[in-house]
Amino acid sequence: MEKREIFSTSLTYFIVVCLFVLVRMLSQFGVFSFMGDVGNYVVNGIMQVGVLLIFPIIMYKLMNKKTYKATFENFNYHKVSIKVVLIAIGLGVVIYFLNVFVSSFFYAILTSVGYESPYSGTTGAVNGWTLVLGLIFTAILPAICEENLNRGMLLNGTRGLGMKKCVLLNGLMFGLLHLNIEQFFYATLIGCFLGFIVFVTDSIYPCMIIHFMNNGIGVVLSFLTQKGVLSGGIFTQLGNLTSLNPVLGFVVMLVVLLVLVILLFVLTRLLLRTSVEESFKEKQKALQNLFTKFSYFDEVDRIQNDEETEDDDMVETLDDIDKLKGLLQENPDAIVIATKKVKMDFASKVLFTASICLASIVTIFSFIWGVI
Repeated sequence: MEKREIFSTSLTYFIVVCLFVLVRMLSQFGVFSFMGDVGNYVVNGIMQVGVLLIFPIIMYKLMNKKTYKATFENFNYHKVSIKVVLIAIGLGVVIYFLNVFVSSFFYAILTSVGYESPYSGTTGAVNGWTLVLGLIFTAILPAICEENLNRGMLLNGTRGLGMKKCVLLNGLMFGLLHLNIEQFFYATLIGCFLGFIVFVTDSIYPCMIIHFMNNGIGVVLSFLTQKGVLSGGIFTQLGNLTSLNPVLGFVVMLVVLLVLVILLFVLTRLLLRTSVEESFKEKQKALQNLFTKFSYFDEVDRIQNDEETEDDDMVETLDDIDKLKGLLQENPDAIVIATKKVKMDFASKVLFTASICLASIVTIFSFIWGVI
């Protein structure tokens, strides 16, 4: 981890925040209104693909003089097993329902002080295209593009700060980048969790899957509700139950919440164990390849010199391999990513602080606009 990577990350993220704030202001003043609903999709697509996906990759490559292959490697694009994919899908489902609890809780706090949401739901005819466009622009693109920026570039660039600081910064920046008070709280919590998942799995793909499931389930349920297939879902029924019998409703909600938290803990632990086991197998395979390589060159050396003497270097190497295998067997958790800590330079601190301040101002104003 080089300080140059931290600086390139802070500069890129600051530019992204500025662009998002600019587009948010232009949208607020109706600059894109002449394009209608099509304009919203066009602007959304440009911001997602252009600003969150392509721009960070190019900036990182150029500023750090990396190849595209090395850039994707540094952005945690590492393959995972089918088992990890299935666990990530389960986590995405659990996180969606937990997210409903968290967002409802914070929204209740906001409304208690006079806040009213300025965001309206889908208007007009609801058909198959509504669902398709919703999945593309609300689930698929954010899952890929937002994760590329946050769990890819940002997490890689700040990994040297240590796991705790890196995860907290990642969650905060992710929450603020939404630029509205309603999404800030739960997006920050999800951002922290997804940052931790990258440290556990050493891959961005589980985060993309979880992100997609969280957003996608919301899109599908919203579509089914608008079509009249669903009548508000389980949480509406729980709300109705609470209105009729507050005590019983509270107990039922508490039980549901407890079950979801337990499932989250169990699945996260299973993901950690699976990732450690798979990483351990990869390390064993690498050690075996190293052993084969040294054995081959040692055999060639003996044939060339026509002598049957032990190579001291080879013996030392094999001893080191045995020690490493023993260490991994005794402490498999040591496989989880370890990175040399690097102090953030002054310029990077200024840029990150500026990004946080700028996004915070817009987020606070979104609250003020909701109140007045």
